Amino acid sequence: VNKHLQKIFRLCNENSIPATFFEITTGLSFSYFVESGVDVVVLETGLGGRLDATNVVTKPKLCIITSIGLEHTAILGNTVELIAAEKAGI
Repeated sequence: VNKHLQKIFRLCNENSIPATFFEITTGLSFSYFVESGVDVVVLETGLGGRLDATNVVTKPKLCIITSIGLEHTAILGNTVELIAAEKAGI
């Protein structure tokens, strides 16, 4: 973890990226997955939707949206319809 974490911090610093905890741990996970040569990864999103850190996966084999409720309303919208539209961006 330490080796990968130092790499993530260095990349954030060099590129002036003010990463959140979730973004850092997502990057840490991806770095580990690449080094380990995994065949399949199951990811759970943070916020879910087009703004999520896991959205760097450009060609997912499968995306699933479970129940949608009024969560993260300050970022995703204050209605189920607005939140659903954002989460459809995964």
